[in-house]
Amino acid sequence: MKSPVFMTQELFFVKCSFCNVFEVTDEKPSGDILHAHDYAQIWYVTRGQCDHYVENQLYLMTAGDTFLIPPMVEHETVLAPGSAAISVEFSLEDLFPTPCGAAQTEIRSYLDRMSVMGFLQDSKTRQPRFRFRPEAMPKLDRLMREILEEFREEKHCYQDMLRVKLQELLLLYIREYLTSPESRSTDLTYERYQALMNKAIAHIDEHYNESISLEDVCRISTLSKTYFCYLFKLMTQKTFVEYITERRVQGAMRLLQNTTMSIQAVSEQTGFHDAANFSRTFRKAVGISPRDYRKMRFPAREGGNNE
Repeated sequence: MKSPVFMTQELFFVKCSFCNVFEVTDEKPSGDILHAHDYAQIWYVTRGQCDHYVENQLYLMTAGDTFLIPPMVEHETVLAPGSAAISVEFSLEDLFPTPCGAAQTEIRSYLDRMSVMGFLQDSKTRQPRFRFRPEAMPKLDRLMREILEEFREEKHCYQDMLRVKLQELLLLYIREYLTSPESRSTDLTYERYQALMNKAIAHIDEHYNESISLEDVCRISTLSKTYFCYLFKLMTQKTFVEYITERRVQGAMRLLQNTTMSIQAVSEQTGFHDAANFSRTFRKAVGISPRDYRKMRFPAREGGNNE
């Protein structure tokens, strides 16, 4: 089984901090190896067709098809001879940052639901593509080509123009999504998986001080590792490791506040099992060491801060 290549925004967003845009052809391929990335991506097939492999399932995409790839989803795209596509890669967090106003919160909610459309459905029926209505296709085609042109030509204020056009593109997606017959079933699917994720998160919150693995919580949520990691980041804004580390540090802070336990004991009680690693992690998260935290905030308990 092939191991996916993981692509990061930091590495590939060189010209612009929030996006990367390029044209793909069979002679100038991209994404034709199994990979995943920490940013979102939209492909628009402008000519011919391509094979799109998502989680070991093959889908045929033809001219006019577009598909939105969420972060963390393993996939690869192989264009047929004479075919072409435009790829727009972007950071949703940079385009619609959180926390934000009510209108942007609603936009983010729709985009979150759209991003699971086709990826969390039953594998026998899902189609990870989004087909626009005929009356909307000219606008989609124009926007995709204008975004590519802006990125290539780098005219004055091109990054500001890119941001506006990318937001317009995503709003066009939302408008089409809300008129599509799939939107209701996608909403129901999203809510079902949200309940499963809440169950997994509750398990982490209850057992963060124990030895707990990603495989454990994937079994609880009944999701594959890829889908779990994607949905977990979507719903918590943190990776699994970041979340469990945060819970352990918070637990340690409570013990340092309310007990006279030694630093070693606090480390063991909160799931670190290594005082040196605990101290490094705590300092990175809080800004000071566990000993200094207790000494500064609760000098009366200083006697219990043996390391």
